[in-house]
Order: sequence, then C-alpha cells, then structure tokens
Amino acid sequence: MSNKKWKQFDKLTEKCYLNMIGAEKDSSYWLKAFDLMKEIILEERKDSPGFAAELEMIDDATDYAFDIQGWLEDCLDEIDMREEYKTLLKMCNDLLELFGWPEYSDSDIKFRKATVLRELGKTKEAVEFCEKWIRKEPENVVAATAGVYAFIGTKEYDKAETLVDRFIMDNSKCFEENEIMFIAASKLYGAMGKEKEKKEVDKAIQEYDDCLEEYFLNPDFDEDEELPFN
Repeated sequence: MSNKKWKQFDKLTEKCYLNMIGAEKDSSYWLKAFDLMKEIILEERKDSPGFAAELEMIDDATDYAFDIQGWLEDCLDEIDMREEYKTLLKMCNDLLELFGWPEYSDSDIKFRKATVLRELGKTKEAVEFCEKWIRKEPENVVAATAGVYAFIGTKEYDKAETLVDRFIMDNSKCFEENEIMFIAASKLYGAMGKEKEKKEVDKAIQEYDDCLEEYFLNPDFDEDEELPFN
C-alpha cells in the first residue's frame, strides 16, 4: 500500500458518511472518493500490474485499512437512493472495467446497471445489455431476472415469460436463490393481466417469507425441516 493518496481517500470517505447522516451538505464527496479510488488503483498497477485484480482483493491489498468494499456498497446505494442515475451508470461501468469478475461475481453490478439503464429511459439498451449477458451466462438467474424487467420495459412479455419459465417450473418453490425471479414474475404477470399465475407466485413468495420469519424468530424451529435457503 505505497500510494499516499489512500489517506486522502480515507478523509473523503469520512466526508461521505457525514453527508449520509446530514452533517455534511456537499454530496459530491461520494463521486470524488470513487474517482480517487479508481485513480489510485490504476497508479498502483503501474508498479504492480496484479494489484487488486478482483474487487474482493482490494481490502487485502490495502491491509484492511479502509473497508473499501463496504464503502463501495454504501456509495452505490447512496447514489441510487438519490436517483443520480447518470453517476451510478458511470460507477457501474467503471467497476466492471476496473476489476476482473470470475464466475458470477459481477452479477450485482450488472443487475444494477440494467436497472439504471431502464431508469434513464434507455429501455432498448437495457434489453441489448441483458440479452448479451444472458447469452454469456444462460444459467445465471440474476441475468435472466434483469432480462425479465428489461423485456417488461419494452412490453415484450413473451420473451420475459420465456425467461421466467426457465427458472420457475410447475410446483416450483420459492427459495433464496430464486426469490428474485419470483418477484420479477409477479410483476410480469401483473403487467400481462395473468391473475391466476400472479396469485400463485405471490403465494410462493409469501410462504418463503413466512418460513424465513419462523426460522429466525422461533427457537423451536425444526432444523430437520427443509430450510428456505436451499
């Protein structure tokens, strides 16, 4: 961790959290800190090309001095909450380019990007982005779910329903790994006017929520029963 600019980054993130609680009025510190983080990483890679090659390596590479991953999550959420979608799109693109993303580790960032494109009214671009993503990762439920929302945005309901059917079979139960698709399916069936199908997926979601609540609140929950995380 040779770059002295990390101390400057640390001070900027302090300003960010002060802004989050209303003690600092200048909201530009979030983007300033983000851009400085990117600048530092690129400078570090001039001397050490493998520096923080993946996002999960960044805190280890900086001796866990700044909780950069935690701050990044807060940063993206804060910009999203403020509906500063152009800034958020820039951040998503920068992160996707800045780091390597093995397997499905970039799914959250890509899902956020697809959502931002729709919020910006770039519905066709959102569809194109999701279609490319799905072709690359056809078994990724997050990619497929992003595609469902994108197709809802362009009213291509048949294409959206094809994706839903790929991950929600007859009598399929809602679990942690596919809840995201169930929620998207509920919105799709609502848009299509398919009340029966919507009621079925809403019931499955509610059963999952009830099971979660029982698991976390009931100390006598039978651990041999099927858990909603599997």
